[in-house]
Amino acid sequence: MTPTDTIRPQLDRIQRNALVVGVVFLAVSLAGLFMNAQHFWQSYLYGYIAISALAIGSLGIFLLHNVVGGNWGVAIRRFIESGLKTLPMFALLVIPILFATHSLYRWTDATYRAENFAVGHKAVYMNVPFFIARTAFYFAVWIFLGFRILKMANEQDRTGDLALFKRIKGRSAPALLLFVVTTTYAFIDWIMSLEPDWYSTIYPWLFTVGEVLLTFAFMIALLVLFSKHEPFASFVKTAHFHDLGNLMLAFTMLWAYMGLAQFLIIWAENLPDEIPWYIRRFSGGWGYLGWFLSIFHFCVPFFLLLLRFVKKNPSRLRVLALWIIFVRMLDIFWFVVPAFRQRGLEVYWTDLAVLIGMGGIWLAYFIFNLKQRPLLVLNDPRNTYSRKGHAH
Repeated sequence: MTPTDTIRPQLDRIQRNALVVGVVFLAVSLAGLFMNAQHFWQSYLYGYIAISALAIGSLGIFLLHNVVGGNWGVAIRRFIESGLKTLPMFALLVIPILFATHSLYRWTDATYRAENFAVGHKAVYMNVPFFIARTAFYFAVWIFLGFRILKMANEQDRTGDLALFKRIKGRSAPALLLFVVTTTYAFIDWIMSLEPDWYSTIYPWLFTVGEVLLTFAFMIALLVLFSKHEPFASFVKTAHFHDLGNLMLAFTMLWAYMGLAQFLIIWAENLPDEIPWYIRRFSGGWGYLGWFLSIFHFCVPFFLLLLRFVKKNPSRLRVLALWIIFVRMLDIFWFVVPAFRQRGLEVYWTDLAVLIGMGGIWLAYFIFNLKQRPLLVLNDPRNTYSRKGHAH
């Protein structure tokens, strides 16, 4: 099966428009590099972290689905695979950050290290050559794991070999563990080290969960968009949306649990090395954004996702998924940017320009990957809804 005429023009149009918007906005944002290089690199890091989440999250969901199984991943499997195939793009886009470490990371300043004992004590780990080497290692691991297991999955889909399917599951389990470990260290390096005198053992796990939640929301919104067209119209059942809604609920709860646990631990200990991180994010205007996220990133989605009539209605679920994408962008902004702008809530035009530019180019690449293969995987042994003929 190939993309039918009803959906092929739509994919072509989305890809073309996304590429044009992405190139234009990213080109315009480059003007910020010459106007204020410091602001540009802050915006670039934020945009990179926000959009790369979709590729990294796709790899996580791909491995998770291979391990736990379930019908929920069959309908979005091509979306997940197309997303993880964009990882090489971010391996290239991270290179400018590696050249701009002295503009972004305070621990690269010898004077700062000398004046802060805790930071200087971490110099064996926090140094530019090791930082670059670790980043290269993370992408090497992610790309190797993702593409190697994806190759096996494509072969299984072609042959229908169940023995190969069991091998995929067996290899995905340790790969998922390695994914969690590498993303943990990646977020420590890329984001938490922006404030090198602060630390939290929950922080990187919280960020990994948030990236998976963002990716689930994007995949759900895309599935609802395509569900009115073949081949999805005759394949997708109400149960698919219900299962995906439950997963979005689960990761929303897990994200909130980790965020609250981190806050309570730091609040209870009240240590001078830990509380400044929250002080910066709840003062000078940042607190309004923090409380907004507390209510509209968790409370509202949590209660709505408890309702079956929301999860089983594609239109309502799409609106909620798009909302989660929006608040996830704000949450990443709240995590990353106050490390630089500590005087108060400040938003620069380059923040939005880089985000839209990088997002547009990624979406065009994602659609390009999506068009290369059939949109549905009919030989997936986890596809029990269609085999049993359920009418939900």
